[in-house]
Formats: sequence, structure tokens, C-alpha cells
Amino acid sequence: MTDTDTETKTQPIISQLYYRYKSISDEDIIKYLSRIKIVKKEHKEIGSVFGYYPLNKESMKKILKKPRNVSLTFDATETTNTHIDGLSEWKEVICLVKSTSRFFVKPDIGEVFDQIEWRDLRDDKIKAICFNSGCETLEGTDGEHFLMKATLLIDTVDKVSVEEKMEAFKKLHEL
Repeated sequence: MTDTDTETKTQPIISQLYYRYKSISDEDIIKYLSRIKIVKKEHKEIGSVFGYYPLNKESMKKILKKPRNVSLTFDATETTNTHIDGLSEWKEVICLVKSTSRFFVKPDIGEVFDQIEWRDLRDDKIKAICFNSGCETLEGTDGEHFLMKATLLIDTVDKVSVEEKMEAFKKLHEL
């Protein structure tokens, strides 16, 4: 595969990310955050459980005030000391992050919600969003546009039922 082939295949994905950018209002994001937690996957201290820890009340208060102006890497970073059991990774979402500085990437939760499929938001399946660290600079953006990833988490019980449904669907089509 040549560089041109790779570029041709990724271009529609990048175009879709730009199309969806700022497609969800702050009001809708706040509504979704009433049932979806923002978490970090981490160890709180030596001997603690490595798992998903929700942002604390102070961090969430900042986000709920203005979801698109609060950075998940600088402004709202503190978590509670209690991890959440029963979450399973469901989907990984690629997010377009626009930065005003090429030295500091400051993703906000709005940039994550923009890229989540509307069906997934409507279905009440997502229980938490884990913003993943690391980013990739988009070429031709003067170092101001980045790709980052977030993981959508669902109840472990829901994941089992989704997998069972997919298996039943496959069997049905084999007939």
C-alpha cells in the first residue's frame, strides 16, 4: 500500500471528524453528563486498585458550567478515591481536538461527545467515558489540530448481552 492509498482511505474519516466538530450543544452535553460519568483509568496510590475513577465533584462542576471551555488534561483532572466496578470497554472513539497553542493540547468533553454516534447516546448504553492520553498531530494544520481517543464504557452485564445478541444474529444469518 502506498502513502497515497493510506491518505485516500483516511481522508473520509478526517472529513467526518471536521463535519461533526461542535455538532452537539452544551445543553445536550450537560444532559448526557447527568447519566454518563467521565473517568480516568489509573492507580490512585501504591496498593490501590487499577481501574476507572470518576472525576470529583469540583472537576465536574467546572465541566458542567461550560463543557467546551474546560480542558480534561489541565482544568478538570482530579478524581475521587473510589473506583467504579462493573465497567467494560465497548468502543474507542477518535476525537478531533483543536488547540490554540501547539505546545498545549487541551481537549474538552465536547470534542468527545461530538464524535459519539447519536444512536449510542440515545440508547442510554454508555455509562462512562475514559479520555485516553496521547495524541497525533494532523498534517497541514500548523500543529493546531490533533487526533486523540476516548473509550466508551458500558456495564459489564450490557456487554455480555450485546455479545450474545451478535452471536445470535450471526447464527440466524448462517441458516
